Amino acid sequence: MIRTLLWAFAVAGLASRIEAACVPDAPGDLLSNTWVLGHPGVVKALEEVGELLQKPYDDNVTRDGLSVAVVHASSSVPIFTFNAGSLKFNETTLHTSNTTDSMITSDSIFRVASVTKNFAMTSALILSRLSNSSITLDTPVRQLLPSFYLTTSDWTDGGSEITLGMLASHMSGVTRESFSTNFNQVLSTGKATADGIGELWAAQTVENVIEEVGKTSLMFRPGASSAYSNAGIGILGAAVASYYNKIKGDDLTWSEIAKQEILGPLNMTKSFLGPVPDSLIPSISVPGGDNWADLLIGEGYNPAAGMWSSANDLTKYLHNIWLQEDPFIIAPFDRRRAMKPVYTLPDGRQQVGPAWEIILRSVSTSSNASVTNSTKTYSIYGKSGSGGGWRSWIDVVPNLGYGLVILSQTAGLEGYDMLYPATLYGDMQDILIPAFAEALAAQVEEKYAGTYGNGQDTGIITDVVSSTGYNTSTYARLEVQDQVLYMRELVVNGSSALEAIDKLSWLDDVGARYFSRLAGVALEPAGGASELAEFGDGAQVFRMTGAAEELCNWYDYDGYKDQNGWPLTKIVLINAGNGTELRYPPFDIVMSR
Repeated sequence: MIRTLLWAFAVAGLASRIEAACVPDAPGDLLSNTWVLGHPGVVKALEEVGELLQKPYDDNVTRDGLSVAVVHASSSVPIFTFNAGSLKFNETTLHTSNTTDSMITSDSIFRVASVTKNFAMTSALILSRLSNSSITLDTPVRQLLPSFYLTTSDWTDGGSEITLGMLASHMSGVTRESFSTNFNQVLSTGKATADGIGELWAAQTVENVIEEVGKTSLMFRPGASSAYSNAGIGILGAAVASYYNKIKGDDLTWSEIAKQEILGPLNMTKSFLGPVPDSLIPSISVPGGDNWADLLIGEGYNPAAGMWSSANDLTKYLHNIWLQEDPFIIAPFDRRRAMKPVYTLPDGRQQVGPAWEIILRSVSTSSNASVTNSTKTYSIYGKSGSGGGWRSWIDVVPNLGYGLVILSQTAGLEGYDMLYPATLYGDMQDILIPAFAEALAAQVEEKYAGTYGNGQDTGIITDVVSSTGYNTSTYARLEVQDQVLYMRELVVNGSSALEAIDKLSWLDDVGARYFSRLAGVALEPAGGASELAEFGDGAQVFRMTGAAEELCNWYDYDGYKDQNGWPLTKIVLINAGNGTELRYPPFDIVMSR
């Protein structure tokens, strides 16, 4: 064991010669603090986003309709909005209105198409809560939907074990569509037009989705890959509805369940599935040219693409479910489980999660412009949608505490560019991610950095810490550098507590240093519910990791504990009154700043 520790410490020591690339996330409770919204970097970034979105209109290169919102973990009210373009480029055949010249607002309603898939996944998480976690994303579909079946070969090759999560993350192998387009490549007949595809989507019932999936070969073996599947999400919705009705004694469609369990509780009054309510017709956007304004998608495909919504409503959804500290209508554990990648595409830049398209963005964290390898990679959890003249995008950057909504409709005019939310979000995030990261680092510095002194014994250990000679100083020094919180020194009665940890692996009086290097240790937010509860409100547990490491060290030394069971490599910072306390239980010490 000692030899293993020495090897680990020696390898980690190499990191002292390179710049840090492992930048821990900020503590979760800071993500919903409005302090960051007043940070100059965030204020400037939002101004730049506004200029970015306005430019194509000022340059007269687009006439498309656009509705954009940025939402923060602190509130469902957007911190930024942008709206441009006409609401109705032509009229539906169902209703005549004199509002064709009205402009788009944050309450204007768009088809959001495949963004609906994220709601289908959320409905599965709600089912988990309602069933006291007896149903999870890992539950096989057959247990919820007895009518689900596949070809015999596929069923016996893992198809019987396809889970809700595999459907949500497109890893089931279920074909993209539950219908045949009847293309004849030999005779060159058939076209993939909006009208043709729209008619097929409109015809999809729950029963024929299940039937067609059952007799169609899987695209790949379940769990082997990930490929987009509208039919798979249709099966997911059918499974949720089947089990929901079983435990509730109801006979509701998935669309009715979504309204009852998601849209209603979140007060999403501008969102719906199915026919357009008469009261909302004035707010409905209508693209130019051929479109799906009159299309009524079949219930079999409603979980995949049937929803209409507005920017304001979608910010409510992002905030309440995916951003605020305690999620609404789903369990915290289910959110943590859902916001993890389950598959990485071969390009290494894209990942897939349950109803998430995950894009990786790396940004510099170094305060020194000459240093290029001090970076952090953020995961953008997004979902796109497109169809019938509308395009949509929602996303969240969970470890920065904000998200985007981008809705557009085409003007259908020759000589003008179309706007693509799936492109716009990247340009916006390139501006916003560095700004929010910098602001959160500044907040960490204000809350935790500084010199802690006035050391006092807490009385949990009867032994007295020995001191050498007359030097009985007790202090800790915390700094933020390149967006990393470091503990440079932790000294108790004149002795380095960090060196004391290293000495546990030394055979003699000297040995490799991991915790007691000159740079100190990086502090990474940690602590389960039990550890945090031990110290009360305002407590944040941090684990020590090697300073200036190129790669994140996921090994942990929690197994090395003091006589009371507290890990030697964890400290606690507590906001108490007008100051902050630092506690290090192994030395029974509390300091204040």
